[in-house]
Amino acid sequence: MKNFLDAIHERVLLYDGSKGVMLQRRGLKGNEASESWNLSKPDEVKNLYNLYKQAGSDVIQSNTFPGNRITLDMHNLGDKTYQLNFEGVKLAKEIAGDDIYVAASVGPTGMILEPAGDLSFDKAYSIFKEQLRAIEDAGADIVNFETFSDLNELRAAILAAKETTTLPIIASITFNENSRTLSGNSAEVCAIVCQSLGVAVVGANCSGGPDSLIEPIKKMYSVTSIPLTVKANAGMPNLVNGEAVYEQKPEQFSSYTKEFVENGVRLIGGCCGTTPEFISAIKKELDKIKTPDLELKASSTITSAFNHLVLSKDKEYVVKKLSLKENNAVEMLKNGDFYNLIRDYKSEKMDYLLIDFANLNEPFDVSGFTSNISFVIKKPLIIKSASTEILNKFLRYYPGKVGVVLSDNTEISLSQLKHYGALILNEELEPITN
Repeated sequence: MKNFLDAIHERVLLYDGSKGVMLQRRGLKGNEASESWNLSKPDEVKNLYNLYKQAGSDVIQSNTFPGNRITLDMHNLGDKTYQLNFEGVKLAKEIAGDDIYVAASVGPTGMILEPAGDLSFDKAYSIFKEQLRAIEDAGADIVNFETFSDLNELRAAILAAKETTTLPIIASITFNENSRTLSGNSAEVCAIVCQSLGVAVVGANCSGGPDSLIEPIKKMYSVTSIPLTVKANAGMPNLVNGEAVYEQKPEQFSSYTKEFVENGVRLIGGCCGTTPEFISAIKKELDKIKTPDLELKASSTITSAFNHLVLSKDKEYVVKKLSLKENNAVEMLKNGDFYNLIRDYKSEKMDYLLIDFANLNEPFDVSGFTSNISFVIKKPLIIKSASTEILNKFLRYYPGKVGVVLSDNTEISLSQLKHYGALILNEELEPITN
C-alpha cells in the first residue's frame, strides 16, 4: 500500500461515513459514550468498520471522535482515555489490514478557549497530547482533527500532533452559512493557517448537507495548495419522535461529488447521518471523474483569526503601528493592562497592524497579551522583536499566520519561525522565501 501522502496527491480517496448513527441503530444509547463500545462491544465496532470497507472506502476512521479526557469524564470514563482510544484504532487496523488507511478521529474538547472561555491553550494542548499518544501507539496511519469550530483550539491540537507524533495531519472545520466558524474564523483563514502549520489535508465537515459545504470548500481552494477534504451531513435532520432523522438520499448526496473534486477535494466521505450506502454512491461518482491537478496559490499571506491579506510589493497598505518602546506602553504591558494598550488599534480601516517589541526584555504575560490582541484586533499582524522568548510565545498562542520581520538582532531560528507557520519578512517587509 502506498504512503498516504503519495496516494492523496495522485487521486481522490474515498472516506467512510457516520459512526454514531450506525452504532445507535445497533443499540447505542443516547447517554452512552460511543467509544465505550471499543471495549464492551468490539465485534459491533469492527463490523461497522467492515461495512465501510466493503462499500469501497480507501480510508476508515476510528471510533474515537470525542475520546478526550474532558468528554470521557462526563461518562465516568476519563481514566480509560488511553485504552478506549488505543482499542478504537486497533480494531480499525484489524479490519483495514494492508488494503486501506486508518485515520484516528479526534474532535474538540467541548470547552471554550480563553479569553472568551475558561480553557487555556496549554491545557487544551495537554488534553490532545494524551489522546494522540494512544492513537499513535495503536498504529494509526493519520490523525483527523474534525468538527472544530475554534481555530485556536485546532491549532493546539495540530501543535500537539506535530510535537508528539509523526502522524500526517488532516484538519477539518465546521462552518455556518457565512463560511465562518462559531468563533468567527473565515474558511480562508482556517485553510491558510492550517497549511502554514504543515497539515497534509485541510477541509470542512459536518455543518449541513453537501450544498452547505460547497462555498467553504471553494473559499479554501482559492487560497491553498494542499489537498482538501469534505464530509457533509446527510442534509439537515428532522426531529421525529425525539430522534434526529436524516432524510437526504445517497444519490442526492453524491451528486455534489464532481463539484467538490473540481475545487481541490482529494478526500471525500460523509458525516452525520451517512451510511455505507452513501459511500457506495460517492464511489460510483468518483469512478466517472478524472482527478485534476492541484494548483499552487500565493504563499505571501498573513492572517488574523478573522481576516487574511496577500502581501504584494506593488501595493500600498494602510498600516497602524504599536510601538512598545515608550515607557508608558511598557508599563501597561507589565501591568497586564492589555485592553487599554490596544483599544486604539481596532480600526477596520487599516490593512494590518505592525507591533514593534524592539529590544524589550521586561517580563510580562505574553500569553495573556497575545490572547487579548487576537480577540480585539481583527486585522492581520506583523511583528518585530529581538527576543526569542517573546517571538516563540507570541507565535505559539496567536491564532493566525503572523508576519515576522527578520533583522540582524532577531535571535529566534528560522526553523522555529517556520514551525509556527510564520511568514518571514525582511526589513523592507518583503517575504523571504528560503
